[in-house]
Amino acid sequence: MNTDRPAINGILVVLALFFFFPAGIVLFVIRVWKHRNLSYQRIYDWVVAGLPFIVMFCFMCLIFTNEADRKLESLVLLSVVFLLPGISLLWISGRKRKRLNARYELYRNIIMEQEIKSIRAIEGLVNQRQAVVINDLKRMIGHGMIPYASMNMYSMTLVFHQNGFVAREGAGDRAEDGHTQEWDKPMPEYKPSEKRLPKSVECHGCGSSAILQPGESKACPYCDSLLSYPL
Repeated sequence: MNTDRPAINGILVVLALFFFFPAGIVLFVIRVWKHRNLSYQRIYDWVVAGLPFIVMFCFMCLIFTNEADRKLESLVLLSVVFLLPGISLLWISGRKRKRLNARYELYRNIIMEQEIKSIRAIEGLVNQRQAVVINDLKRMIGHGMIPYASMNMYSMTLVFHQNGFVAREGAGDRAEDGHTQEWDKPMPEYKPSEKRLPKSVECHGCGSSAILQPGESKACPYCDSLLSYPL
């Protein structure tokens, strides 16, 4: 599962809310349900919920604030009904993004510094459902935040390099010739104590750059794409 790809495109949901209102509500509910275990996508569900309020505020302002004698009164009413809820939902999204980035750092500390590899143990330490933890870790592995790792879903553990190789998911299983199945590319050992310097990281979403400290992950200030310190 690609956790960076939404179940239903947010733009499609917003357009459906305006032009096919009942269908838009159904699409939004389906999107939220499918994202129930995807922390990264749940952040943008709040954005999808907030954008229609912002758009409606702008649209209603053009219609109802033309009368000079009631312009202020209409603006205040529209702000309460549309603008404040929209801003609140976007603010919640930003807060959840910060919390997710903090949880990523907690995962890294648990796995790399405390050397805990059991997914069930990690689940208890971060106080999240198992499905949420699995999807969080899959995304972190896919973005290089947990280097040279894979997930063994049989033993429910993270698997790192073995004898200079990175084990595949299910690497503990034996192939037909009796040898352990491994990736055929040797990988260097991760050294958490190795001294590294800050680096300029280019955003794959908008092309802007940001300075990241060793091991740091954060959202791009321009497009909210995830930036990770290269390893």
